[in-house]
Amino acid sequence: MILVRYVLKELIAPFLAALFGITFLFVVDFLVKILDNVLSKGLPASTVLEIFALNLAWMLSLSIPMAVLVASLMAFGRLSGDQEITACKAAGVSPLSLMRPVLIVSMLISVLMVVFNNWVLPEANHRSVELMNAVSRKKPHVFIDAGRLITQFPDVQLWVSHIDPVSGTLYGIQIFEMERRGAPRIVYADSATMEYADNGATLMLRLRSGETHMTDADNPENYFRIRFFSQDLAMKNVDDRLERRSRNYRSDREMPIEMMTEVVEDAEKKYDEAKTQALESRLSTLVAMKENILGDSIVPSEVKSGVALDSIQRRRSLQRIRIQEISSLRTTERLYGRMEAELKRKAQYTVEIHKKYSTGFACFIFILIGAPLGIMARKGGIGTGILYSLSFFVIYWICLIGGENMADRLLINPILAMWASNIIIGSFGIFITIAMVRDRFSGDSKFFRAIRAVGRFFKNIFGFFGRRFG
Repeated sequence: MILVRYVLKELIAPFLAALFGITFLFVVDFLVKILDNVLSKGLPASTVLEIFALNLAWMLSLSIPMAVLVASLMAFGRLSGDQEITACKAAGVSPLSLMRPVLIVSMLISVLMVVFNNWVLPEANHRSVELMNAVSRKKPHVFIDAGRLITQFPDVQLWVSHIDPVSGTLYGIQIFEMERRGAPRIVYADSATMEYADNGATLMLRLRSGETHMTDADNPENYFRIRFFSQDLAMKNVDDRLERRSRNYRSDREMPIEMMTEVVEDAEKKYDEAKTQALESRLSTLVAMKENILGDSIVPSEVKSGVALDSIQRRRSLQRIRIQEISSLRTTERLYGRMEAELKRKAQYTVEIHKKYSTGFACFIFILIGAPLGIMARKGGIGTGILYSLSFFVIYWICLIGGENMADRLLINPILAMWASNIIIGSFGIFITIAMVRDRFSGDSKFFRAIRAVGRFFKNIFGFFGRRFG
């Protein structure tokens, strides 16, 4: 029991350090992305903090499994480097016995991660979308960005080519404004500045050096082109207050497993209905064509008596058959399109359901990788832990994202796509764990030399980029 507490205690500090460091990197990347769109556009500090807190959920869902991998590598690497693993072997305690309590704790973390991914993460994503929608409605200028069409303003679409990051001046302005009487107005300007009016209820664009193009609402043949040196354009319905509106609609990233299961069942039901309709439509068309060909309404009595059918009547009969066939094909194509759409919808939500499980149980899988590799490395440095962690984490997420894309396109089973990364990494982890138990980690082992060669390869790559860009 003392040894179990000792091993678990060795994991706490590396886990917390790795969790803080990895989450900090995600936070920095997130802040860089929203810096121009949110932080520098006058939002209250409380709103910015709320946006950050809501997005912290998906950061933790990624950083916790990676922190488990880093912690296991560093902890067991330190134990191995200080010859404590050797001492345990001499005392009759196998490395697998040291791994056993860590595996139990990782399984508990995996279960908690599944609960977190199923309840906390979807709700945080949902509230984040609601908040960003409220920001876009009440402060659409927050989303004014260069090289992107801005549609948040009522009856106005805005395009900006460049934004001065220091002064906030807009350059290369194109504005499409719909007048009340239905005649559109297009405004081009070289630059513009933004100011508030009416206590923040109106955003004023101070346009410089541009042209206004518009048509006469009463007589569309009259076209006006007006050049100006300075002109003000008022953007109405802008307010500093955020009006929250609840959304009944939720995307797959905003649903728990129970809601997505209902969507999958609904997709299966609609697929079966479309399939039945397609078969019935095709069967009824074949029956109708047979009746038209053999029935008295098309084939006259002269045919029965051996008299040749009139060519005009024959042409009309064939035309009716052709029209029925084309109509049937179009109906069938439409129904098969519905069937494919329902299959893709089912695959999309099935992927999200099993992603919540597979990413949660990645914590357990990463222990199978981290502990043996840490013992093999025999050094508990942070560089070694980060090196191996990045390598396997990149492999894991490449398999996961690639499988998701293939499953969404119906190229692979959604369940297999989401569990393939766990199966691949887990199989390798079981293999090296067995090798560790059989004591094949000696310095002269070919397996050990191969692993060390791979480690030196990645270390040389990181060292090269560090020297070149550092």
